[in-house]
Amino acid sequence: MDVRDGFIVGIFNYCDRWCDACAFTSRCRLFADAAETEASRDPGLKALVEAPPLEPPPPPPPWLAELLQEMDEALHEPADDGEPLERALPDEHVAIEERARAYRTNVYRWHQGQALASANDPDDPRAVVLWFHTMIAAKVHRALHGLADDRPEDRDWPPDYDGSAKVALLGIDRSHAAWLDLIEGGVVTGADAASFIADLVWLGEALERVFPKARAFVRPGLDEPGEVARLLENERRCG
Repeated sequence: MDVRDGFIVGIFNYCDRWCDACAFTSRCRLFADAAETEASRDPGLKALVEAPPLEPPPPPPPWLAELLQEMDEALHEPADDGEPLERALPDEHVAIEERARAYRTNVYRWHQGQALASANDPDDPRAVVLWFHTMIAAKVHRALHGLADDRPEDRDWPPDYDGSAKVALLGIDRSHAAWLDLIEGGVVTGADAASFIADLVWLGEALERVFPKARAFVRPGLDEPGEVARLLENERRCG
């Protein structure tokens, strides 16, 4: 574990971004920078509050839509060395990404009928489901495309895709547990939750198969309790 200026280096790369439920915010450079930026703004955010409603943007002109399409296609065309800039996913991995997106969409639709006092309450299983439904899809995308584009000869550290897959798996674990809590609490019926749980089980098994080393990936700080304990002890002695 690398510590610089009191911050654990890279801890934010493999976290779930739920700062309200994190014990490491005081060790996270990203959290500190965000807090500093927020504090530098107008406390009342008057300009934002009084701004007129935004109009939906017009569709792009035909020439821009065509240009964007050409740029997307260029990503899959061979570069000078014969390798495409972005490698295509195999069919199995495409199916995983599509299942993660479908879960995200279905949870979003379910959420429309929910009334939450706070979407940031980690003790509310509904908030847990909502927090992780987008993160799972994002981390699955990053892991799969990271694996497709991986060039082992260009790195000498554990692959990022395993770390992303681990975050997705942990989000799946917590989401599965949250759905079971919702059933037990009578918030949803087993029948209503069945399809969501089925998606999570399917995704978990698929990711475990594609990324067999993901669970063993050591995330800075988050998976190093011994190192964190030593850091705190050293700071206590020096303080």
